[in-house]
Amino acid sequence: AVPTLRRDVIVSVAIVIFLGLFVWLSLRGSSPPAAIGQDAAPSLFSSGRALVQLRSITQRPHPVGSLEHDVVRDYILREISAQGLTPSVQRTTAVNRRWGGVLRTGTVQNLLARLEGTEPSKAVLLAAHYDSWPQAFGASDDGAGVVTLLETLRTLKAGSSLKNDVIFLFTDAEESGLLGAYAFMEEHPWAADVGLVLNFEARGSRGPSIMFETSEQNGWLIREFAKAAPHPVSHSLAYELYKLLPNDTDLTVFRNRGLAGLNFAYIDGLQSYHTQLDSVSELDERSLQHHGSYALALTRHFGNLDLREVQAPDNVYFDLLGTKLIYYPVSWARWLSAMVAILLIGLVVFGLRR
Repeated sequence: AVPTLRRDVIVSVAIVIFLGLFVWLSLRGSSPPAAIGQDAAPSLFSSGRALVQLRSITQRPHPVGSLEHDVVRDYILREISAQGLTPSVQRTTAVNRRWGGVLRTGTVQNLLARLEGTEPSKAVLLAAHYDSWPQAFGASDDGAGVVTLLETLRTLKAGSSLKNDVIFLFTDAEESGLLGAYAFMEEHPWAADVGLVLNFEARGSRGPSIMFETSEQNGWLIREFAKAAPHPVSHSLAYELYKLLPNDTDLTVFRNRGLAGLNFAYIDGLQSYHTQLDSVSELDERSLQHHGSYALALTRHFGNLDLREVQAPDNVYFDLLGTKLIYYPVSWARWLSAMVAILLIGLVVFGLRR
């Protein structure tokens, strides 16, 4: 009896150690990558450099129609010009007829720049909105997205040219009903050139940047995302849950107009969302770095692919402790579920017999 008891104790301790190690690895894998300082090589995305810009555009709330909104607009235009591109402003009146049955309309000022490729097929569109919620400083929502685009532009300019054009779109009036995205898709000639959208958002102040939404027929997108994404944090269940929420982002507009795309956001620290806590002091710099690592790596990857055919049957996908993306066709799901059910029944029967 004593040897049996000793064996049971050893097995129990081993199980506890295994579970503890698995939990530790899971938490570590779902954490954002380490921040990179301002002295990093020009070829790297640096959250330290991006943070300097973020402080400049989040001094005050900057909703549409405010004086501070114009200050942020002019800052973005200057930063684009400093990288040797000629920015443009799309000024127009936009209408959203699908915002919960309420008609939303307003004058928007979308900011755009285009980095030309050497052998373009379709363009990669990087998108983030530069207006803030009226009471919020907008550091995460969506200042982090704005400076992600600016730092990515700087890094791309410092490296070799891509085959495809890269369009940088800073949408206006997202908080007022996605008006800037509607204006771009309905009126801007560059909309016809887009093959893929990478949209950057936030609904918190910290945590990993999660790729939480794709367009329909995502099989090709997921395969290429798995090849290129550093520290991927994503699972198809996130999108299924997101569809149940009454929330939209600019990607909703792009996706509804037939564009392929990936949507990124960090969501921890929800108490900061749309409040005065949405400030640089509350932001985890690592979350900004995660945004940027996606933006740079994926733009370099998709910027050298043919983007004229980007649809394939949907995949189910999930990350393995933030190190690798696992994916398989949706058609496998039924058979895998049946296999798991059989294994579970077998385990229960074995346990009852013991």
